[in-house]
Amino acid sequence: MINTETMAKNPDPSDQTADPAFLDQALESYLGYVLRRAQMKVFQHLSARLEPFELRPAQFTALMIIEKHPGLMQADLARALAIEPPQAVVLVNKLEKLGLAMRVRCKPDKRSYGLFLSKVGEARLKELKQLATQSDRDSTNALDAEEREQLLHLLRKLYRD
Repeated sequence: MINTETMAKNPDPSDQTADPAFLDQALESYLGYVLRRAQMKVFQHLSARLEPFELRPAQFTALMIIEKHPGLMQADLARALAIEPPQAVVLVNKLEKLGLAMRVRCKPDKRSYGLFLSKVGEARLKELKQLATQSDRDSTNALDAEEREQLLHLLRKLYRD
């Protein structure tokens, strides 16, 4: 038999609403929770915009990194993305399948491959950068330009510490 005296008082379910703003009020003072909710909003927005290109945000990020560091080794890309090397293999395979990136054998070490954008990848990335910039603005439209810059500054300060 359940001892109802030791149970926490449960409010009447009819008093509650399914509104997430109401349901997660107790968590709003936890930075990790709030960061995760904000990240999910921005991530989902970008994911929806990348879907027609058969890309995910991590693949877009990889393209950006490869563009800035042509010839980058796959293991270095994995470290930059904070993923395991086997995940990087799958990711690069997808980029190659889409014709956006390619592995090129390195001359000094014939076992190693550098990563490069293809001509199609370079052109597509220009389009994707504009799409990502607009997605960022749209998903953070509750902030003015100064607040957005301040938020970026504070978040960079957090993760670089």
